Amino acid sequence: MTALIHDDSQPKKTDRLFIALPLPDGIKRAIGAWSTRIREELPFRKWTNEADLHITLQFLGDTNPILLPELKAALTAAAGSMAIQPFGLSLRGMGIFGRTEQPRVLWAGIEGALEQLHRLQRLILEATAPLGFRAEERPYSPHLTIARTYVGKEGFRLPELIRTDEPSIHTSPFQWSADEIVLYRTHMHQQPMYEAVARFRLV
Repeated sequence: MTALIHDDSQPKKTDRLFIALPLPDGIKRAIGAWSTRIREELPFRKWTNEADLHITLQFLGDTNPILLPELKAALTAAAGSMAIQPFGLSLRGMGIFGRTEQPRVLWAGIEGALEQLHRLQRLILEATAPLGFRAEERPYSPHLTIARTYVGKEGFRLPELIRTDEPSIHTSPFQWSADEIVLYRTHMHQQPMYEAVARFRLV
């Protein structure tokens, strides 16, 4: 949903924003190294830059920057809610969106305190609704997008998620404590593509 305050006397400049949970740097690096190794085996048109890996909570769309102070205040209140504390998440398994033979999206699954994750997502929707933002019609399905648009000529085979016991990966298991939310700005056609506008600690 686009949230705009219209002023025909001024050029319309908007920011494409979304709210997400970030991943620890160690997990980003491990996923980045793994995806680099399997790209020839699994040709997708676009692979997520490791710096851009995140779990989306709400897509806000093209937003007038004049709303940023109110948006930040709303997210500060949501992050500080007594109903939410830091909670544990982990990556497990792989899946796809789209046709089995030519998937649109390759993703890693999310496990852990999913009830807390869904509660946080609902709090964010409630916090941003007064500013004109709306939830997507489809149910919330948390995942980590790895790649988009399979272009291989061979039949697609779902890969195994990287194993943390691989000797080439020096990182802790794919488990972490989600303790902040981030408001991101999108810069199309850049790498990395997402800029952290503001961070909000769960307390």
